[in-house]
Amino acid sequence: MNTLRWCLALSGWAALAAVTLLPEGNIPRAVVTTAFLLVCPGLAAARWARSAPVRATDRTAAGERALLALVLSLSLAVLAVEPMFLGGTFTTVRAMLALAAVTSLLALLPGPGGGRRRSTPAPPNEDTPEPATERPERPDAG
Repeated sequence: MNTLRWCLALSGWAALAAVTLLPEGNIPRAVVTTAFLLVCPGLAAARWARSAPVRATDRTAAGERALLALVLSLSLAVLAVEPMFLGGTFTTVRAMLALAAVTSLLALLPGPGGGRRRSTPAPPNEDTPEPATERPERPDAG
């Protein structure tokens, strides 16, 4: 496993520790929890759903990945918090616990393809002719 997966898996627990151990209104608490809530759950979800690792270096692909991580993070936060609000059981610790568990699960599970890369067929070589297929002869309709 690579370090990104481990960092994602541990990021939620670090944010949960910041929420429980640091006093309210503390700047490091706000920075750690905001960074986690805006980036980590979505990055773990996008990494899990991807069939093969993307190694693009252009700014457009990096911007798309960042925007996807942001949108998925906000969506997962809403999906985790809404039932707690409706049930009257919302607390910050419970919300962070739920998101930390989901983020760790998505970061540590292999992708839907089982971690295998799909092989693509090699393009036909132009130098070698295609094998001739024999067609059965048809009687002439006269």
